[in-house]
Amino acid sequence: MIHLLLQASSESPGQAALSTSVPLSPADFWMPEGASTVAPQVDFAFQFVAWISYFFFVLVIGLMVYFAIKYRQKGREVYARGPAHHTMLELGWTIIPTILCVFMFWFGFRGFIDLSTPPQNAYQIDVTGQKWFWNFRYPTGATSADSNLYVPVGRPVKLVMRSEDVLHAVFIPAFRVKKDVVPGRHATLWFQTDHVTEGWDETDPSKQEFHHLFCAEYCGKDHSKMYAKVFVLPQADFDLWLDKQGRWMDELKGDELWQVAGPKLYGRCASCHTLNGGSSTGPTWQGLWARVSGGAGADGKLDNGRATYASLIGPGKEFENPESYVRNSILNPGAHIAVPFGNVMPTFKGQLNDKAIDAIMGMMKNLDQFDAKGKFIGGTPAK
Repeated sequence: MIHLLLQASSESPGQAALSTSVPLSPADFWMPEGASTVAPQVDFAFQFVAWISYFFFVLVIGLMVYFAIKYRQKGREVYARGPAHHTMLELGWTIIPTILCVFMFWFGFRGFIDLSTPPQNAYQIDVTGQKWFWNFRYPTGATSADSNLYVPVGRPVKLVMRSEDVLHAVFIPAFRVKKDVVPGRHATLWFQTDHVTEGWDETDPSKQEFHHLFCAEYCGKDHSKMYAKVFVLPQADFDLWLDKQGRWMDELKGDELWQVAGPKLYGRCASCHTLNGGSSTGPTWQGLWARVSGGAGADGKLDNGRATYASLIGPGKEFENPESYVRNSILNPGAHIAVPFGNVMPTFKGQLNDKAIDAIMGMMKNLDQFDAKGKFIGGTPAK
């Protein structure tokens, strides 16, 4: 019922949001601060249902305790007689809850329809969920390099979402929106926020305030890591950011490619691959380039022990060089599975171009210049 109680105004939230700025909804015990145009209506609906529940809980428990004390058995005398019928009482506990339920259904159904119908001028962002990260693609074809969501302020935003593997769900608590993302289907979610996340710093987004975006359906081992930040930018800053996202790697020259692009792209890999030898869902990148280049670990088992790195990589073998093997592992990860890991890595075909793959391989070759979280710290280039 709470999911239905979203909007009571005769004007749709999209229409209202276009004409006026909706103030932030204050945080309370249950909800974080609301930052979308529908947050006030959602909060009112939630509080309305919650306070009705509190009232009747206290009323029922209070009467139960009162009657248990008042009419308890005293001594050996048993009083078994009682009223058999009370018309007004029965009408009261039937009519009042019925009115409340009908009102809540009407109130919520209107809101459900409004939130299920994005405004025609909504800005569309395509969202792909896969274990265990989000990919955001914009109308220009650009994708968010750091796998975070950037949206313009004061404009309806429509997310068209799909899953590459299992059930996921987009949940942005501050915007009071949530929608399941089911494999084989496209789901739609929309919102508008009139409040910029303060502190925008293009060179270091970590300094900026942000909203949380969670996966709200359990999707496997690293479900808790399927997380993104939502940044709300002024239109001018958003347009500039979007323009740079479409060509940011083209501006990187030489070692800048793996020093700058590598850490950003690693954000998509961090949920499954560590840089310091720690165990995770997939093989660690520590020592990876040595393994695929014939160095330490080249005898590592693949394909349930039927192959090794050394037997697959080299002149005259399936992969002529380490670069070919790594590229194939990114685009066709199920071809060769490192022991003892499972075939759980999704393909990045269509998401990473050759230059992005070059940046990832450059980072792999120079891991000594990155800390355990993937931040570039400099150092002696790897030989």
